[in-house]
Amino acid sequence: MPIIAAILAPACGVAVLRAAWSRAVRSVPLTSAGWVLIVAGAVLGALREGAWGVAVAALGGMGAAAAALGWATATSPRGNRRAPRERSILARDTDAPLRIGGRLLTFALVALGAAAAATGLALVVRALAVRLGSSLADANALTLFVLPLAWTTLAYLVLMTHDRRRQVRVLALAVLPVLPLVAASVVP
Repeated sequence: MPIIAAILAPACGVAVLRAAWSRAVRSVPLTSAGWVLIVAGAVLGALREGAWGVAVAALGGMGAAAAALGWATATSPRGNRRAPRERSILARDTDAPLRIGGRLLTFALVALGAAAAATGLALVVRALAVRLGSSLADANALTLFVLPLAWTTLAYLVLMTHDRRRQVRVLALAVLPVLPLVAASVVP
């Protein structure tokens, strides 16, 4: 029975999120309840069946999200307007600068800096797992789980921060937990 609850909780969470987000003014309590249901489904799945249970619970949430998207697509009114023509950034009519340097720096911070910081965080998690008695296979699997989550989170934080100094601070704060591990591996 709990695996059924693990499948239904994320599906209900998606429905609650859909209801909360379709209001004229978004409801924070409903949004929070939706996310709590999604997390509860993952926890129930993990408690019942481990990683397989989490995967099955995720399928329930993804299935509900796909159904909601399909329903919205099928029932949305057809637009009467034509989409505006997108123009290339290089074929602009304005004389505003392209800011290529700033764009390259943003790319470097997100693609290289956030990736490096996320890799460091994942290695810290691996080292902690090994020190706490986890097998190497489990520690490596945990590393592969943490890396994309950390990278996504750091990339989001860097991209949503408009000030360059704050972007660098976000990445520096992410690197701080890595420093003791590096110091421990360098100093015998």
